[in-house]
Amino acid sequence: MIQNDTIVAQVTHPGKSSVGILRISGVNAKTVAIEVLGAIPKPRFATYAKFFNKNKKVLDHGISLWFPSPFSFTGEDTLELQGHGNPLIIDLLIRRILSIKNIRLAKPGEFCERAFLNGKIDLVQAEAIDDLINSETESMAKASLNSLEGNFSYFIQDLVEILTQFRVEIESSIDFTEEEINFNFDDIVYSNFRKLDDKFLKIKKIITDKSIIRETKKIIIVGPPNAGKSSLLNILSSSNRAIVTNIPGTTRDLLYEYVNINGFLCEIIDTAGFHNTKDEVEKIGIIRAWNTLKKCEHVLFVIDKTINFEDQKRISNDFIKKINSYDNSIRITFVLNKNDLLQDDFGIKKIGDFYFISISALTGQGINTLKKHLIKTEKNKEKEGLFAARRRHVHQIDLSYFEFLKAKKDWLKYNNIEFLAESLSLMNKLIGEITGSFSSNDLLNRIFSTFCIGK
Repeated sequence: MIQNDTIVAQVTHPGKSSVGILRISGVNAKTVAIEVLGAIPKPRFATYAKFFNKNKKVLDHGISLWFPSPFSFTGEDTLELQGHGNPLIIDLLIRRILSIKNIRLAKPGEFCERAFLNGKIDLVQAEAIDDLINSETESMAKASLNSLEGNFSYFIQDLVEILTQFRVEIESSIDFTEEEINFNFDDIVYSNFRKLDDKFLKIKKIITDKSIIRETKKIIIVGPPNAGKSSLLNILSSSNRAIVTNIPGTTRDLLYEYVNINGFLCEIIDTAGFHNTKDEVEKIGIIRAWNTLKKCEHVLFVIDKTINFEDQKRISNDFIKKINSYDNSIRITFVLNKNDLLQDDFGIKKIGDFYFISISALTGQGINTLKKHLIKTEKNKEKEGLFAARRRHVHQIDLSYFEFLKAKKDWLKYNNIEFLAESLSLMNKLIGEITGSFSSNDLLNRIFSTFCIGK
């Protein structure tokens, strides 16, 4: 799908630098080369060149690179100009190029979008480029690179292949009467059900074991007033982000802080203390805390360890019951703070299904144990073959698997080929939206609009 217009953008970061790079992609890239360089450079060779203005006066000296279609990132004719990174020079060059007919500035992510539309990369790989650029940890960078190389796409394509073959067998049989079918149709259906179920479960396990979700891991700090929640946020973030006093109710609203914990990016959220209060502002803060908690992956429930053991037990049990009443999938860790005031060991204990970690947010003792615990799930993932997944991908797989389970149930109940064909078609669409084989314009616009201009 070669576009009719040609786009240009700076692909290096704006501002002064030693080198500034412009990328031009589209059917008129040859015209730009002739107008600005005086000739089309030798394909895929770095050529020293002068960059000319309209009057053939030199604007800059630099390197030109020419990638003829289809052997370029976008699949179109592409020209790159590497000059000096002075914003004034870059601006003069861009204006010179825009003065050529049918050239316009690129929109955010448009180079990647054209690469996708021209079949050079799939949608997962396009998103992986954005993830790689925005990686803030080594593990995220490695995972994004693996996704860019197609690791995640391979698993999805394998599933689509099974699904497509199943659809072919189902839909081709719709045109025949039962008398014309000389094979056991139920055997084919159940055989494909087994293949799909096996593949879905493998993919879900792979996502759990090997994927790093692009969005940061959300960890919320909750607990009674004055237990040391804000102090815990401060020591985890190595800053004085939250105001700390001995007055109950100091924190009234949510405080957010991004923290790199041993190579993994986490969003730590401090909250108002959970308790009964007549203060209207505090009530709003507590409601917000509960609503945010439901969207988090891990809860740190902070308890003042200096209170008696029976009260600690009652507080923790009450919280567990409340969480389980609406969602028992959220991980809960109980943080026993102010351990420096007691003659007790710092460490971690497992009681039932929950971990209790003794710390001192004042002295920092026990914090390393807590950090290791927070990223234990990520550390346990195999280092080779990590890939980056977005919540969009996980959501589409969950929706498709739900439709698969429904299709199996309906087949047992109705034994209707048309119903089954419709379900398989919907599953194909849901999975196809991951890699982009089925993509609405709204979906593409939403994804590529988050990219930087030069990508």
